Amino acid sequence: MVVGYAWIEAGIQPFSFLSYVLVGIPSLAMLGTYCALGGLSPRRSDIGNYYRRKAVGASLHSVAPWLIVLAAGAILESVGLALGGRSSNVPTLSTTVDHLLVVRWGRWILCVTWLLAGAAPLLRLWRFLGRRAP
Repeated sequence: MVVGYAWIEAGIQPFSFLSYVLVGIPSLAMLGTYCALGGLSPRRSDIGNYYRRKAVGASLHSVAPWLIVLAAGAILESVGLALGGRSSNVPTLSTTVDHLLVVRWGRWILCVTWLLAGAAPLLRLWRFLGRRAP
């Protein structure tokens, strides 16, 4: 279903009214599902405790590799943009995405990735609620 939806969305004219509607539908659906699962409820302390337990082991040492990757990406992007944004020696994330956005299958890949990234927290919350149900 996600794959088909993304294929349809990838074929729509960018920045048109329909494209905004097609982006809004899964966004609102995911937000509604998250709310229905109690993810935004202040009275659901069990959900808050779940996320706190998940974050207990987090420290600067444990997230340092991700911070290094993020910093390297930001530095490469800055250098590429300083070189005019179209350097063949220093590819930037924006030039890579530009190449993907030219063809429908590239837009489709980015759309599927976006939909799955948005659904991941919902799936984790759903599994958590399913495990603790009586």
